[in-house]
Amino acid sequence: MWKFDENIYLENARLTYETREEIEKIADEITEEGFKNIFFISVGGSIAIMWPIQEMLKQLTDIPIFTEQAGELVLTGHKQLSSDSIVIMASKSGDTKETVAAAEWCKEHGYRVVSLVGTPGTPLEQLSRWVIPNKAKNGVEFEYIQLFMLIFKLLNNAEEFPAYERFVNQLEKLPENLLRAKKQFEPTADEIARKYHREPYNIWVGDGEMWGEVYLFSMCILEEMQWVRTKAVSSSEFFHGTLELIEENVPVFLVKGEGKRRVLDERVEKFCKQHTKKFVVIDTKDYELKGIDDEFRWLLAPTISSTLLVDRLARYYEKYTGHDLDLRRYYRQFNY
Repeated sequence: MWKFDENIYLENARLTYETREEIEKIADEITEEGFKNIFFISVGGSIAIMWPIQEMLKQLTDIPIFTEQAGELVLTGHKQLSSDSIVIMASKSGDTKETVAAAEWCKEHGYRVVSLVGTPGTPLEQLSRWVIPNKAKNGVEFEYIQLFMLIFKLLNNAEEFPAYERFVNQLEKLPENLLRAKKQFEPTADEIARKYHREPYNIWVGDGEMWGEVYLFSMCILEEMQWVRTKAVSSSEFFHGTLELIEENVPVFLVKGEGKRRVLDERVEKFCKQHTKKFVVIDTKDYELKGIDDEFRWLLAPTISSTLLVDRLARYYEKYTGHDLDLRRYYRQFNY
């Protein structure tokens, strides 16, 4: 595969799954202390992977769940956030400005923070009550796995997710499945990037558990890393504005999930097939998850789309644009 080291990927998988015991211990400590709600607080790509989980939890638990932008929260506060809350944050670098500021603010107010941190000894690690080490060198799916372990263990402790043991045991098989999905998607990624990398404008659509993935790829990859102009819109909002921009030469990319909101994706699909010649569907159902029960597929669908888009398709855009994914004009280049 293009710019991909299979051995490193499998090592990342091993390192991630090894944190299971540590994560479950944290979940048990949180349960023992008690909490009344959960706040996901981060920015950018980190908050993007929290949105799908919030969408899942709306359907799985009575525990109130909130997802907030770190930079906004420290300015406005939140009446539901208190010392009885659990705050979950994430930062690969461990020094994301807005997330660190929110962690400082939480500590000052006595709010308990558990963070996924990819770099030891960084400010977020020091400001967090509990720390989950994100040891994987790359791969958003590994962050999902760790969040799944934490959140669903909390739900299991609350007797709201009795399938936890079976689910987490099967999570160990997820990376090998995602590796097969990458290989299956490889020629498609090449074709998409080759055909569309020069387009002046792109529309990316998804909903429910896929919305965070659509947001992440369009903003954090295409906009930030490739300087490609995009519009991200949910399937539910597509028919309330964006549909008027569809013409036969406007590229539309639809990422279909497997949850209850898939019917919204299908409505977008029906419309776009009639009104643009540049319509691409990326459907997580096309990729097999061997050794994983079907009842868990809708929960794991974001990891499939992430492994296809953030890893494979991003690399092929880089190949055809000639624009290094690590090149930035502004982001982290100076103070702003």
